[in-house]
Amino acid sequence: MEDSNVDMTGKTCLVTGGNSGIGKAAALGLAKLGATVVIVSRDKDKGEAALLEIRTLSDNKNVDAMVADLSSQDSVRELAHDFKARYKQLQVLINNAGIFLPKRIATVDGLETTFATNHLGHFLLTNLLLDELKASAPSRIINLTSSAHFGQEMSFDDLQD
Repeated sequence: MEDSNVDMTGKTCLVTGGNSGIGKAAALGLAKLGATVVIVSRDKDKGEAALLEIRTLSDNKNVDAMVADLSSQDSVRELAHDFKARYKQLQVLINNAGIFLPKRIATVDGLETTFATNHLGHFLLTNLLLDELKASAPSRIINLTSSAHFGQEMSFDDLQD
C-alpha cells in the first residue's frame, strides 16, 4: 500500500474475513492509517494469528479480533451484539468474507451455505449495525465479491440451488 495522507485515527472499521486475503490486506491498510480495526474470522486461531500480524506490521495496537460464522444467523446476531457492546461507533463496514462450495450443503438454519455466507450473513450483519453506521456518519458500507460467479447459471426460482 502506498503512503497515504489519510488519517483514520478515531474511526472504527469492521472487516469480515479479515484474517486472510483481501480482507486481511484491507484491515492492515486501515490499521496503518490509524483506524481501530476489528477483524472477523470463522476460526479463532486464524483470527488471533492475523490479529498479531496486523498489529505488528501496522504498529497499531487498536486492532481486535472477533469470531463469527456468517453462514449462521445466530452467530451473526451474536457478532453484532458483541460488537455493539464493545464499540460505540462504526464508520466502515467491509463485507468481505466469502466461500465457494462445489456442492450444496445446508447450514444450521437450513439455507444453502454459499448463499447464506456470501449474501444473507452480510445482509443481516449490515442491517443489525445500520443504526451504528448512521450515528457514526460519515460512514461507509463496502461489499466485496469475487469472480467465482462467472460461468455459473443463476436460478432465480430457487436461490438456494
